[in-house]
Amino acid sequence: MIHIFVGTKAQFIKMAPLMKELDRRCIPYNFIDSGQHAQLTGDFTDQLKLKKPDVYLRREKTNINNIPQAILWTIKNVMQIVFCRRSIMENIFRGKRGICLIHGDTLSTLLSLLYAKRCGLEVAHVEAGLRSFHIFDPFPEEMIRLFVMRFSDVLFAPSEWAAENLKKMGYERKTILVRGNTIIDTIRLVLTEGKSAVRPQNEAYVVVTIHRIETIYSFSRLSIVIDLVEQIAQNRKVIFILHEPTKQQLLKYDFLDRISANKAITISPLQPYPVFLKLIAEADFIVTDGGSIQEESYFNGVPCLVMRSKTERMEGLGENAYLSDFNQDKIRRFLQSYHTIPRKSLTDTNLYPSRDIVEHIMPCA
Repeated sequence: MIHIFVGTKAQFIKMAPLMKELDRRCIPYNFIDSGQHAQLTGDFTDQLKLKKPDVYLRREKTNINNIPQAILWTIKNVMQIVFCRRSIMENIFRGKRGICLIHGDTLSTLLSLLYAKRCGLEVAHVEAGLRSFHIFDPFPEEMIRLFVMRFSDVLFAPSEWAAENLKKMGYERKTILVRGNTIIDTIRLVLTEGKSAVRPQNEAYVVVTIHRIETIYSFSRLSIVIDLVEQIAQNRKVIFILHEPTKQQLLKYDFLDRISANKAITISPLQPYPVFLKLIAEADFIVTDGGSIQEESYFNGVPCLVMRSKTERMEGLGENAYLSDFNQDKIRRFLQSYHTIPRKSLTDTNLYPSRDIVEHIMPCA
């Protein structure tokens, strides 16, 4: 049996084409939702036309939005992993052995590895080999990646760079190089099958979306972001896509009222993925600290200012994506030169990573 274990927004987006490929081949699989982003689960299964999860680890329809919630949720799951092996096998893996596909570098990634290994399942890590080479930046993602890659049985590397990282770590024998990141399959799927989104403004605009812990829990970094947003708003419309944890921190630091009062800044809730994808595809440029959005900007050919000091993503760096390092001179150079970046979409490239991965796991079906 093939088990697919996801829990965050990005994981749903990037594992969707794998599930679609399994559906296309009429291969059954066990779809497990950790519940880390439970509020989004139903929306994403509908938007990406997936079947509903077979197993829910959380019945609450809310996201894990802050650090205390994340700690309590993790402790609860670890206790279950330690003491409830038989129940996990029967109720989560439905009494069936096989291979468990996990993704990325989140708490859901870590927990899914622990659940699967506790029951003696093989684990395949999708999007393995990404490294920032800095243990605390990003935190805890870099630590989770190192742990998960160490104990997974199969590592699907999305690039030559990622595969080389795994080789240097001594994992060459369990590394499989696939042709690109699965997000390219999702983008292609949404743009060809999804409904077109209407351009929100009949004018030039910039999309801003910030959510990482190291950004929003730092007053100095968040101040730089807000100053940048206000600077951009002097010349064009800004659409600020607001995650709930970001909203909480903006309120805490008295930034939310400040930007809400600016008529050039539109505060927007999270959008359906097809709408969001169309939104960033037509933006003048993007400001984000999200790794997946950096990738989406790359495949759509949109200039992207990455508000991070380190990144584990190579997509777009030196081409359309610019790492700010929260340095004012670097930010200024991007704002002065983004319009010179060639806008070339890569969604028509002959890469189908989801197909490659399914070919490798077919014997486990």
